[in-house]
Amino acid sequence: MYINDSELPAVLTFAETKDYLYIGRNTLLNLLHSRALKGFRAGKQWRIKKEDLIDFTERDNW
Repeated sequence: MYINDSELPAVLTFAETKDYLYIGRNTLLNLLHSRALKGFRAGKQWRIKKEDLIDFTERDNW
């Protein structure tokens, strides 16, 4: 999957990441908890860096 990185903010919310990847809530949570996709918590909310999302989409193993 190719993502135009000029469209992305530096840090994405959970909902933005889910929408960009066209996946459901549970699938994204599984990716984050398994560390297949790097993310971090800001309080109770997940955040994903643009670079980590691009790296994830460029890998062949998902």
